[in-house]
Amino acid sequence: MTTLGPTGTSDARRFEGKRKLFLVPLLPVPPGLEESHSSLLDKHWDEIGSHIENLERTLGTVKHVFHEMIYESGENAETLLQQISSRAWGIVERIVHSSATLQKTEDADTVFELTDWQRCMSIGLVSSAAAATIGERYQEAAKKRFAQISTNIDEVIGKDESALILISEDHRVQFPTDIQVFYVSPPTHNELKQAIQTYFQEQESPGNQDVEDSS
Repeated sequence: MTTLGPTGTSDARRFEGKRKLFLVPLLPVPPGLEESHSSLLDKHWDEIGSHIENLERTLGTVKHVFHEMIYESGENAETLLQQISSRAWGIVERIVHSSATLQKTEDADTVFELTDWQRCMSIGLVSSAAAATIGERYQEAAKKRFAQISTNIDEVIGKDESALILISEDHRVQFPTDIQVFYVSPPTHNELKQAIQTYFQEQESPGNQDVEDSS
């Protein structure tokens, strides 16, 4: 990932005329943690918003916004994002209402195909051959999905434009080599990541499972 040095604006001259992409890594926040760590999540998203604003002041106003799982465009895309993540929408709403367009990021057919393969994998297949086949098809669909995201971004961002993408931290998108990617990772990122890991560990602990079994 590309970073700016301590001199800020002077360093930004290196990126004049180039395409720039601000990347916000998304973490899988379970509903239970959303309730128990709402103050941490509020702080986390506030810091993300501030980080993006700082990048805009230095590198240019965001003109395009991408978000994973958005396979619509225009108002439909905005409605879909509000359903996917109200917190992400809180950041994106300011940007799209001032300078940018929320872009179609993914292909709907590929998203639905990947979702169906995930459902097949989650039911607990008896046949190892069937499981292997479904696993292969899932990987093929995932690879196609990441390639389509890269293509969509490449086709939209113009010379000397800045864009924003919000996507899972473990994504495997290969961005075009002429796009400078800036990682938006506030101080709360690691704190939230640790809280998520602790939450899942607690859910998997024998004591917690005994409580669930007896309920």
